[in-house]
Amino acid sequence: MKPIIVVTSTRTVQREDVEIRHYPFIDIVPIQFEQSCLKPHYDWLIFTSVNAIKIFEPYLPKIQVNHIAVIGSKTKKIAEKLNIPVDTMPETFTQEGMLNNFKDKLYNQSVLIPCSKQARDKLTTQLSEWSNQVQRLNIYEPVTNTDNVHKVHELITNNKVTHITFSSSSAVSSYFETYKEIGHGVEVYAIGEITQQKLNTYHQTSKIALESTLEDMINTILKEVKL
Repeated sequence: MKPIIVVTSTRTVQREDVEIRHYPFIDIVPIQFEQSCLKPHYDWLIFTSVNAIKIFEPYLPKIQVNHIAVIGSKTKKIAEKLNIPVDTMPETFTQEGMLNNFKDKLYNQSVLIPCSKQARDKLTTQLSEWSNQVQRLNIYEPVTNTDNVHKVHELITNNKVTHITFSSSSAVSSYFETYKEIGHGVEVYAIGEITQQKLNTYHQTSKIALESTLEDMINTILKEVKL
């Protein structure tokens, strides 16, 4: 029997070896901002997510940038698809990974970080402490898709799913702010340590893929199913 995996991220994959049920828990809502707040030039532009690069891409012609950094292989692929040159990407797909790349290298620079309204401020704060002029620009907001949350809870209740995956802290909160737990018969998987940490705050046990991609998480599930 194929594993029946609920994917709660905005993006999904097509696989023959598993049954995918795609129910995004988060809708991405762009935030309008005054373009006059953009400076004509930045030393660094940092994209922390696929959504950030997709939404900000139309504004790129309005600014000059010396270097571009991205977090995550998916973000890098979108940049390449849009012909946006990428100078650096950390091996660890987190803000902490990016800071490790920049440590002792980035100071007294102008930095623009277009991101989610709910993004952590670790990157902004640390880069500022390193004497950089950092501008954080909230360009989108994650909003809970309550219909999909209810549908997935119904699948869990009726034993129609074997695994559920979470790829962001926002997705985790979307479920657990409505339902307090996931049934014992369902394995919970997280993409990335930050997502797993969020699950821990709700006392939900979970497993994590070695790399922060949906494909890798599904491969991890298949390996454990076959054990």
